[in-house]
Amino acid sequence: MTTLNARNGEGEERLEIQAPTIGDWFKSVRVWFSGAFDELYKSKTAMAGACMLLSLIIVLVFAPVISGYDPVKPDYDAFIQEPSAEHLFGTDRFGRDIFARVLWGGRRLVSIAFAAVFFGLILGIPAGFIAGYYGGYTDATIMRVVDGLLAFPGILLYLLLVTLAREWHLEGFLNDLILIFALGFAFSPEAARLSRGAVLTEKHKEYVEASHTTGESNFYIAFRQIGPNCVSPLIVESTVRLGYAILIIAALS
Repeated sequence: MTTLNARNGEGEERLEIQAPTIGDWFKSVRVWFSGAFDELYKSKTAMAGACMLLSLIIVLVFAPVISGYDPVKPDYDAFIQEPSAEHLFGTDRFGRDIFARVLWGGRRLVSIAFAAVFFGLILGIPAGFIAGYYGGYTDATIMRVVDGLLAFPGILLYLLLVTLAREWHLEGFLNDLILIFALGFAFSPEAARLSRGAVLTEKHKEYVEASHTTGESNFYIAFRQIGPNCVSPLIVESTVRLGYAILIIAALS
């Protein structure tokens, strides 16, 4: 907490300025996503999809408990077995439980996909908000860059980075970072265009004009007033991109 001394006509007045707390941060996040959650509750199909996604995440989180087998440890007494109560998906030629390998592989796959989509949103949303809010030359410049990125085939970028990763012998976490960067960078132009369109729809509404009248800053209006009303289409696009990311990662692995 910071204390400032201010003088007025009647004397000196102490002003206390308190730094934002974790509760204030959670309140800001709740403001951003409250409208999206309201629309989610109204849609039965969206709720069904959310429940399926949540179930998948829970299964992957508890993969060590559910599988019961080491996904990489060979068991030469149980190689190439058919599906059974002991091995739900059977075993491979090294005796490794295929169900355990699917669960553990799914953890890595879904984690990379979530990180890539989040990275794409971080890159695309600020660019789209700035372009849509300020317009003019700023909008034209940013969107020409976005159009150029959209014209570049994403699959070439994926193959290029994967090839470089193999040539540089990048494995494990570094290889995953390459995939996150490639997929997120390819998704960012779409996020920028979508967020720009949402801002263009919202910025001429009455609540934005009221914020201008009260003297709010452009940053506050764009990201605190307009931003929460643009979350719903971004969530929809992110879920679609999440599925694409999983397919691409599985193909490149």
